[in-house]
Amino acid sequence: RILERLDATEWLGRRAGIHLVRADQLFEEQRRLLAVSSGAILDRGAALVSEEPMSREQPTTRPLPHLEPTRTAPTLDSAPPLERPRNLLFDNGLGGFSPDGREYVIHLEPGQSTPSPWCNILANDDFGCLVTETGGGYTWAGNSGEFRLTPWTNDPVSDPPGESLYLRDEETVEVWSPTPGPAGSDVPCQVRHGAGYSEWRQSARGLRTQVRVFVPTDDPVKIVELRLRNHDDRPRRITATYSARWVLGRAPDLTSSHVVMDYETPTRTLRAQNRWNADFADKIAFLTADREPHGFTADRAEFLGREGDPGAPAALLLVGLGGTVGPGLDPCACLQVHLDVGPGEEFRSHFVLGAGEDDEHVGRLARCWQEPAAVAQASEQLAAHWDSLLSAVTVQTPEPAMDLLLNRWALYQGLSARVLARTGFYQSSGAFGFRDQLQDVLALVHCDASRARAHILECASRQFEEGDVLHWWHPPLGRGVRTRCSDDLLWLPYVTARYVEATGDLHILDEEIPFLSAPALDPDEHERYSLFEHGGTTASLFEHCRRSLERGLTSGPHG
Repeated sequence: RILERLDATEWLGRRAGIHLVRADQLFEEQRRLLAVSSGAILDRGAALVSEEPMSREQPTTRPLPHLEPTRTAPTLDSAPPLERPRNLLFDNGLGGFSPDGREYVIHLEPGQSTPSPWCNILANDDFGCLVTETGGGYTWAGNSGEFRLTPWTNDPVSDPPGESLYLRDEETVEVWSPTPGPAGSDVPCQVRHGAGYSEWRQSARGLRTQVRVFVPTDDPVKIVELRLRNHDDRPRRITATYSARWVLGRAPDLTSSHVVMDYETPTRTLRAQNRWNADFADKIAFLTADREPHGFTADRAEFLGREGDPGAPAALLLVGLGGTVGPGLDPCACLQVHLDVGPGEEFRSHFVLGAGEDDEHVGRLARCWQEPAAVAQASEQLAAHWDSLLSAVTVQTPEPAMDLLLNRWALYQGLSARVLARTGFYQSSGAFGFRDQLQDVLALVHCDASRARAHILECASRQFEEGDVLHWWHPPLGRGVRTRCSDDLLWLPYVTARYVEATGDLHILDEEIPFLSAPALDPDEHERYSLFEHGGTTASLFEHCRRSLERGLTSGPHG
């Protein structure tokens, strides 16, 4: 009747139109499905439709009281000044390599920044993060493009943080970040990018701070270590707050309304899940710390406040965090802990951000990585892992810059960014390119032959019976695009030949690998994106290479 009065009955039942559904004819699961997928819910019983707000805001809670300062900040800073490192190799004025070539060191004075974000990618096979000299960056699990835990921005001007660590002096109520962003650019900062880790160092406000971020070699977690050394002659109470904006998909605007959060008291863990991400529906993201939290919230609006400024979160002016969790929020994870540091003492704490396969896995990961001993052991294991890989082959040339890149940094970047992460600041794919990663693993045949071997076999499994291949595909399920590209085809036999030549592993040629099976592209069809299935046909790697050669040499008018 309303539609008739509005002369809008033509929209009834149309796609992107208006649909009438009887609630008494729906199962409870279907009613919940409609509720969680809706952009707004208008309740006739609560108010007139014209008066109902177009949102799903949580009931307003009484705000926590402001934290009042009990002491003014001292005029003189007792912390020793942070001096610019000397003898850096290839120093450009902002940074250079350490004398031993193991770190890239950036020194930023107050208000100073690099011309564009200078990044480090920290990753294992299933998990990783990208950090910049300002801190921030983003984290993913399983696929750096399809399942971002926190936002990737591709904004080289402002480099907005998706994750931030804040410190607060409980006496002066001064708030800052121990990294240049989002609230630490007023003091000098030294940034050190190394193989598998990055560090930020500051010396101000009577404290020497060091933040170290790394991803262990074999678990889907990111460790954020904080060290505080008190140079004052009095005890200091510092509140550390870690904030992460949840995405659990490609971008916040696509996923935020579907992220549901809770807090698990036994493991002291904030958790989040997005059931609407089909390939990652069961994964649970989490944030925890090595000690009992002082407060937490899953509401980003509550944490940032009305102005929404990550450089000055409103909640950090209050005595704590509101403990808000549930659906329908602007999703985030904010966890706050108290740190007491005596005069001249050093204090350590750490946060853990990760993603588990289910409730049991998340609980196991949280309990394991809350232990400082596990973090220390993982840090040592990570250093040994990269040293073993990067020292397998050493070259010496007349050009020191060439030696520096070939003996450590080019191989590290190739493996961490191209093979493990498949992401960068300006492009975040998450997919395996048939040609791209075959090229990349050529650099690994002398230092990580088993990884090169496994990837050759994986690429062969992305070949169709006709000899053409997926141009790229996304883990974990392998959705990809079948195209008419011919430049992919010859890389499989070429890289296989180079691998056999380098390792002498002739047995790889006899490995039996299935083909993908699907109808060929139509004559007017340029490409097709789908989840292609393996058929019943298998063949040796040698046969896969033969079909690639045959297809590649006859696929075009000039072939």
